[in-house]
Amino acid sequence: MKLVVATLFLAVAVLAQEKYDAADDDFNISEVLDNERLLNSYAKCLLNKGPCTPEVKKVKDKLPEALATRCAKCTDKQKQIGKQLAKEVKAKRPDLWNDLVAYYDPQGKYQEAFEDYLKP
Repeated sequence: MKLVVATLFLAVAVLAQEKYDAADDDFNISEVLDNERLLNSYAKCLLNKGPCTPEVKKVKDKLPEALATRCAKCTDKQKQIGKQLAKEVKAKRPDLWNDLVAYYDPQGKYQEAFEDYLKP
């Protein structure tokens, strides 16, 4: 019985580590999208053209892995934030969207997966 409990505990611990930290799930993405200065500042960080806040640096560090794994380690809230951000930037700031795509996916290997991800 102790072995079963220990195994279950270990499995839960491993599964918990499979996701990115949920501490930043309360991030207000609308605040960024509604503020051109803030959006530009974050974009400069993501594109290595400017300084990063600690919050955006976390995203920047995880973005390549998230793209490669279709956000497999993202929490549901992180996926929701990512979809909202991508849809709005793509629609309202295609210039910025194109810069981000060129930087993070120059060969276009994530395009099909990303389009599937953005579907409702």
